[in-house]
Amino acid sequence: MSHPTSSRSSVSSSPTRASATEETTTLLPPTTNSHNHAHSHPHPHTPVHPHARKTSISARSVSGRSVAGSVRNYGAVSGRPGPSEQAPRVSKVGQRRILTTFPLQATFFILTLLTFAAFALSLILLLNTVFDFSVKILPYRGSGFTEFWISLIGAWIGLGGVLFFSHPSYLFFLTTLITLILHIPILFLTLLTPSLKRSHTPLIIIPLVLTVSTLIFTLLSNGLVRRAKKKESLRITRMLTDAAGRERANEEATARALVGVQGKGFWSRLLGFFGGVIGLIAGLAGMILVTLLLIDLSISAYDGSLPLPASYSKLVKTQPTSSQWPIEIHLACTPLSNTSSSPSLPTIVYTSSSGVPGSLALLPTPIPPANENAENPGRWLFDLQEQGKVGRVCTWDRPGYGFSDILTNADMGGISDSLWQALDNSGVIEESKKRGLLMVGEGYGGLIMRIFASKHPEHIHSFLHLDAQTASTYFNDISTTRYISYITTRLFQSIITPISLNRFTSILLRKSTSLSRIIASSYPLPSTSRLNENLRKSRLQELIGSQSKSSKSFRELLESSYKFPSTKPTIILSSEDRMNNNENWKQGQRILAEEITSEEGLLDWIKIKNSNHFVCESQEGKQICEDSIRKLLKQ
Repeated sequence: MSHPTSSRSSVSSSPTRASATEETTTLLPPTTNSHNHAHSHPHPHTPVHPHARKTSISARSVSGRSVAGSVRNYGAVSGRPGPSEQAPRVSKVGQRRILTTFPLQATFFILTLLTFAAFALSLILLLNTVFDFSVKILPYRGSGFTEFWISLIGAWIGLGGVLFFSHPSYLFFLTTLITLILHIPILFLTLLTPSLKRSHTPLIIIPLVLTVSTLIFTLLSNGLVRRAKKKESLRITRMLTDAAGRERANEEATARALVGVQGKGFWSRLLGFFGGVIGLIAGLAGMILVTLLLIDLSISAYDGSLPLPASYSKLVKTQPTSSQWPIEIHLACTPLSNTSSSPSLPTIVYTSSSGVPGSLALLPTPIPPANENAENPGRWLFDLQEQGKVGRVCTWDRPGYGFSDILTNADMGGISDSLWQALDNSGVIEESKKRGLLMVGEGYGGLIMRIFASKHPEHIHSFLHLDAQTASTYFNDISTTRYISYITTRLFQSIITPISLNRFTSILLRKSTSLSRIIASSYPLPSTSRLNENLRKSRLQELIGSQSKSSKSFRELLESSYKFPSTKPTIILSSEDRMNNNENWKQGQRILAEEITSEEGLLDWIKIKNSNHFVCESQEGKQICEDSIRKLLKQ
């Protein structure tokens, strides 16, 4: 009579004594067979065998119901949650467990640290393109724009790796791997090509090492998380299918599907989808940018093999006091003529306008894409020399222009010192000591010429100002809004030059040559300054470092006025059209003629009609320029 009571006691106590096998098998979905379902709930007065529940559970089948439909409210036993409640809890615990292991924690910490360092370096290099932070241990002579992009690529991809650390994407892994591989030829190009090595090393090594390290740890974290998730998935699968696997061979596939459905809810799948898309975009952006950088560096390496534009051109090593390291200046001086009158004539030194390399004057015809009827600024002086009407003629590329290296800053004192050292180290000063130098300054070159003359007045023969800039026209305290506008527009245009959007396009359309990319110029039109990042950097330096009245250049120009040889023979040529259209320019030309130049030194002030800023281009203007040179040579 005590057997029923014993049986009920056995049943009621079975949940607390259920084995691991029983607990695992309760996660499997129930059968849809009506016969088994009818027997799954015994009559309360019917005696129940102690092992009847276990046998009932293990005999369940999922063949008649889809996995997605079987995960909710099945397999629940009184006092015990069903599989839809247990499996997600197991998955979340497993997720927390695999992401808190020491290898993944260490990888995440290092990746975060590298990403932060890459962003910090990107900001420093961006500021360095405007305000130079040069130090002696990093004697680079390039623009710094390429280094900025390399660092930014590492920061961008590293950020993607950090944000989607727990949701790794195969596409992000693939694009990051390709980006890493593309950095290898960049390293070899910059180390093995002489022109690139001089411009970029050793500065480029820092962002390269940092970016490569970031990419490696991004790949490592991606692989480690995917591997850990796979191992955790297999562990859960084995736990769910261990007991039933001995009885039903197809139960393992069902359990795998069950884990997939329960482990990834709607929000998890949505987050995984967006993580994959954003990861793909981040990886593709990095891959495209590094490809464009590689193309641009390849073009630069090819252009760097171009010889100097004239047989008498030379690169002269100089180091102004404002520079942290020596730079090479391109100087081109025609050889002394064999005629008896040549040594007795002063040497003409031409300094070009802003945005125009002096070496452009060496070319008899304009280079593509300039119009065929355009005139290269300063060319008329070399035409006179070839005709034997003048003595030696010299032109030069200011730092950052043409074939010259970039100076660490753009103060006019340092630029004028570069010219003096180039002339002195090449022997021109010694050879012209008898008659001196006839200084020809056009536009911005007029300011450089004045500071040069103030430092070396005993070597000056005379001056020819060609619509030259003055302190009142060049130095302005502009409003903050306008200043920011200048910075944003010119800075953006400058920093995009290394990603080959302009140079590669011009090559494909056959609108530029190696020479036109090196001797890039804002004039003659159309401007090609966008093809040379060094020229962009120099013009940016001129804008930021020189145009303010609080700049070092302005102070140097003021100080030079006390030593300026104002009594030397001087002719001033001004554009009448520009003076009529700009009252400030008119006032500046008047100050140059009546205040900076003494009454004793002023030979003539000619206002040329129908001329633009380059007054010697028109037929009438060219004749006036040539006559002015002849008049000064007679002094």
